Amino acid sequence: MEDLFELMTLTEAGKGKVSVRLGIRLKVAGQETVCPVIRSCEAYEAFEQESQALIDRLEQMKQKARILFKAPSSAAGLEIGPDMPAKEIWSVLSTMADETRWVAAFNELSVSQRQAVAEHVLTQCNIFSGKAAVFSRRYDSETGLM
Repeated sequence: MEDLFELMTLTEAGKGKVSVRLGIRLKVAGQETVCPVIRSCEAYEAFEQESQALIDRLEQMKQKARILFKAPSSAAGLEIGPDMPAKEIWSVLSTMADETRWVAAFNELSVSQRQAVAEHVLTQCNIFSGKAAVFSRRYDSETGLM
């Protein structure tokens, strides 16, 4: 794997002061640039503090991702995988008797899964009876939630 991070140094002309910051290498449309991800630091301790703040933020993102990956099956207790087709997801959801759990299970799906299930229900199912009717009344296309 190519090195993603780069130390960026800047020496102030005439004063000999050196500042360092951490940058991330970006490649877009064949062009490459390094973008700073922490402030310029004139001492190692400041660099360490800034780096630790970045690490802490990445840890927070990992926690959020962990929750997102677990959400579809954890709260509802359903076996819905990230690659499951919308028709199968709807089949699992429509067997749930408790409407509160059913709505919560749908709302905990990823955005793309909710959109796919909504499209399936609204175009392939009879929205005048059963769970599809309840779904069509409760579904908010703006938020993608029930």
